[in-house]
Amino acid sequence: MSPSHTGGILLKCAGRLRAPETLPAALKDFARSVPLASGVAAHAAVEGDESYLYVFSLEFGALHGPTLARIVENGHRLPALEGLGVEVIRLAPMFDVPGASAAEAPRFHYVVETDVVPEHEADLNAWYDEEHMPGLAACPGTVRARRFRNPDGSPRYHSCYDLVRTETLGSEPWLAVRRTAWSDRVRPHFRNTKRTMFRRLFALEL
Repeated sequence: MSPSHTGGILLKCAGRLRAPETLPAALKDFARSVPLASGVAAHAAVEGDESYLYVFSLEFGALHGPTLARIVENGHRLPALEGLGVEVIRLAPMFDVPGASAAEAPRFHYVVETDVVPEHEADLNAWYDEEHMPGLAACPGTVRARRFRNPDGSPRYHSCYDLVRTETLGSEPWLAVRRTAWSDRVRPHFRNTKRTMFRRLFALEL
């Protein structure tokens, strides 16, 4: 999927996937209920039994009201996810750029979810968009950097990075981006932060 600032739907799945080989067809079928769906992707946590399944949409504004209710119902009824705890979340697009390794195939998907102290929200958004996301996208090993907002709940912000290798997180370029003065100012105001490394199962354009 090429960068296009798409939003979409995220299915957060708690529990072990019983038949991951059925997911591509199941997720493509689920995508039929999402207006202007442009692609699907599935990722399984490197540690623990958790999966994040995305359906990207070219029209985030259509994901509300009866349409959203139908999407949520369909997400909870997917046979491939039977027995799992499933949370259906809207993701509004905020940032999307190709990374320094955009020509390579990503094998991992790193996600940072967080809330922020309200009076520091403007500073956090400026930091993410002007320094942090562009800086991490420019690191060797980063295929793509995206950021979303959850308009309906917590954590409010969802940043994700498609990576060639997990070692990218410990590389000197990555650490240098994390160690800036602006980073040190913003990070103490994070709340409810969750960081997860996933293995990519598949990503398909529709």
